[in-house]
Amino acid sequence: MEEALRRAVDGLDPGQRDVGRITFGLLPGTRALPGKARRSMAAELADIGVDRFRKHQEKLLIRQVAAAIMAAAGTGAPMTHGNATGPGPVATAAASSPASETPEASAVSGTSRPPKSVRAGRHRVDTPFPHGEVTITLHVAPIELIEDVDVLVSSENVYFEMSKTFRRTISGSLRRAGATKDAGGRIVDDVIAHQLRSWSERSAPSGLPVAPGTVAVTSAGALATRGVHRIFHAAVTTPRATGNGYETAPEAVALAVRRVFELAGEERDSGEVPLRSVALPLFGAGRGGLAAWRSAEAVLGALEIALAADPAWSVHLVTRNPVSAGVVLDALAARRR
Repeated sequence: MEEALRRAVDGLDPGQRDVGRITFGLLPGTRALPGKARRSMAAELADIGVDRFRKHQEKLLIRQVAAAIMAAAGTGAPMTHGNATGPGPVATAAASSPASETPEASAVSGTSRPPKSVRAGRHRVDTPFPHGEVTITLHVAPIELIEDVDVLVSSENVYFEMSKTFRRTISGSLRRAGATKDAGGRIVDDVIAHQLRSWSERSAPSGLPVAPGTVAVTSAGALATRGVHRIFHAAVTTPRATGNGYETAPEAVALAVRRVFELAGEERDSGEVPLRSVALPLFGAGRGGLAAWRSAEAVLGALEIALAADPAWSVHLVTRNPVSAGVVLDALAARRR
């Protein structure tokens, strides 16, 4: 039954698989949690409120998984990566070997072990790269709480339209944290969003998307008081033609990472701001539809090139999701094998 459940959850859309794995306790560290705790974790990963998740998305998720299990049991066909949308019949097709796709960490480490959950905080990992060993600092925390890192990188859509300030996305969180507020915490100057809008008006035709991988630079706004000098905005997500989701290509992530370090190097060399450290998120691993391990591999692959050209940078990786953090640690550990 667990194998049937796992296959059904693995058959969800890419952006929903980890949400489903948490909901059904299929990820390490989640099975023993009470349902309320798993619901809260899943809602955070889905970037919606817990109550809305409970009333809508959780019910839909259960119907999708149940329909996939029933369809497979009724037809004798193995479950595959389908798109069940409700309690009715679900189309199935011949699946490959059960080992053809294991949870995310297996694609990185070559084992069937699911990613572990990593405690919150800062983790320093010495990691081999072709040019030499690099100490990478992994922060398991909201990116807006990172202090004394010169550049924080935000994941944006190709229209450079930042998330709303009440969203728990990277973009929305940095926008909120960088804004000027009154004594009651109300925003009086949306500093970072205004600067990004000005950049777009100067650099791109109004209303048209930029090429994936494009990077724009703004000040850190109020985050300057925490030792942050710049926010780099990487356009990596593209809105889907249908629905409210996004798509993120690993190639766009790699291009954005390389561009981040090019721009940071140019600004550092100009002498205007002594930039030395950069914090990168797992681009697209939230609402962007990209699996966390694919994002981690794209980031690390681009870092090979950037750090080989300029090894002086202090590199930080940031995720608030403890399971995604486990994926990052697995990806870093795989480089030692």
